Amino acid sequence: MADEQTKEEPKKKEFSERVTQLIALSALFLAICATFASLKAGAYGNKAILAQNQASDGWSYYQAKSLKENTYKVQLDQMKMNPSLDAEAKAKTTEKYKSTIERYKAEEKEISEKAKAAESLRDKSLAFQGRFAEALTYLQIAILLVSLAALVKHIYFWYIGLGIGSVGAYLFISTLIDTL
Repeated sequence: MADEQTKEEPKKKEFSERVTQLIALSALFLAICATFASLKAGAYGNKAILAQNQASDGWSYYQAKSLKENTYKVQLDQMKMNPSLDAEAKAKTTEKYKSTIERYKAEEKEISEKAKAAESLRDKSLAFQGRFAEALTYLQIAILLVSLAALVKHIYFWYIGLGIGSVGAYLFISTLIDTL
C-alpha cells in the first residue's frame, strides 16, 4: 500500500506542475487579450469623443450659415417691399442676395452631410467601444477565476475561468474583426 502511494505522489506532483503551468499560460493569454481589449475600448472611446466634437462643430457651423441665409432672406423681403429703391438697383441687389442664399443652402447641405457622417462615426465608435468593454469584463472575470484556481488548487475554478474567458476572447476577436 505504501509502495502504491509513493508511486502516485510523483504522478500527482507532475500533474500539479502541468496544471499550474497550464493555468499560468491561460492567465497570460487572457491577460494579453484583456490588455488589447482595454486599449481598443479606450481608442474607440476617444474616437467617439472626437467624432462628437466634429459633429457639434459641424452643426454649429451649419447654424451660423443658416442664420446668415435667413438674414439675407429677410433683407431680400424688406427690399422687395421698399418702394423707394430704383428698379435697376433693386434687381441687381435681388440677384446678388438670391445667389448668396443659394450658396448658403449648398454649403449647409455639405456641412450637414459632414456632421451626419461624424455622428455616424461616433455611433459606430461607441458601439465598438462597448463591445470591447464587454469583452474586457469577461476577460477580467476569467483572469480572476483562473488565478483563484491556482491559489486554492481547485481545477474547477480554472475550467469556469476558461469558459468565461472563451466568451471574452470570442467577443474581443469578433469585435476586432468587425472593426476591419
